Amino acid sequence: MKKTLFLLMLCLVQISPENSTAQTCGTRNLAPDIAYFLNMIGYKDLTLEQLRQIPIEQLKYAGPPAMPYPVADVQRIKITVDSIPVLVFNATHGKHLPIIINYHGGGFISPLLPCLEQPLWLESKNLEAVVFAVDYRVAPEHRFPAALNDSYSAFKWISEHGNEFGGDIDKIVLEGTSAGANLVAVMAQKAKKEGISRKIKLQVMNGLPVDLSPKNMETSISYQENAVGYFQTKAACYFALEQYAPGQYDNPEVSPILTKDLKGLPPAVIITAEFDPLRDDGALYAAQLKSAGVPVWEHCFPGQIHCLIGLLPGAKELQTFEDLVKEAMKISFVKK
Repeated sequence: MKKTLFLLMLCLVQISPENSTAQTCGTRNLAPDIAYFLNMIGYKDLTLEQLRQIPIEQLKYAGPPAMPYPVADVQRIKITVDSIPVLVFNATHGKHLPIIINYHGGGFISPLLPCLEQPLWLESKNLEAVVFAVDYRVAPEHRFPAALNDSYSAFKWISEHGNEFGGDIDKIVLEGTSAGANLVAVMAQKAKKEGISRKIKLQVMNGLPVDLSPKNMETSISYQENAVGYFQTKAACYFALEQYAPGQYDNPEVSPILTKDLKGLPPAVIITAEFDPLRDDGALYAAQLKSAGVPVWEHCFPGQIHCLIGLLPGAKELQTFEDLVKEAMKISFVKK
């Protein structure tokens, strides 16, 4: 069972892109290394009914073993009056570094797991940034809008106090993976409404769900092509919505694609994968942002699955990620 649940709905912090068109991004050939990965972990599809029957704790904490990293490079703090747990990674121990506020994946039900810490430390090291990882409250114990409220409150606090940890509060990036990418999209819109979106210089979204409606799940081409067989399933998406925000898919703070006016939002990096049910969600949001005049770096990875799960350290896709995000950060930090 543990292998079956291995990393269920969980995306590690891996990204990459360029200015290209998603939607159709390959020839429907699953990358051999990803096919091997799925076979290695004993991956099997689970139906919505099966997911409902599994104890939620098994789903919350499914993941690989944690990898070691220098403990001196992380601080564990709690912020705001709500005592939101945040991990602060500063691998170079530098000052005046860019700030990346990271929001993890996990279908809105998994907390910030230990297996995510080493990749976050590595990101801090490779991008020479202070990475704040927000351990927002998760469902079903804490349904919408708990995760959003924690995430947004953490962003506002870090935008005022990030310099105390070696960061530059004038160079803030919001980064999210899967469920975390949804939160980033919503927070950028929320910040715009409150007149503080200028504090966000870049939003990075990997495996982005923007339309959680059943209609989208039943009509989107990528949902139908990739409903089963590729780790992230349509059933898992339905299950995540049931746990996080049942009956609220028509709320723009759950399905941010419903927001009509996207003008003035921060520049965006949007990553999709050919064999991801959410591929078309990312492509659609990228297109709408571009139509609103928002700078977008977009890339769909052929042969890959949701959030680029299964790639080994050193994979060319991960190097593309680093290069792209560095480029986007450099350009966005000087953009007025």
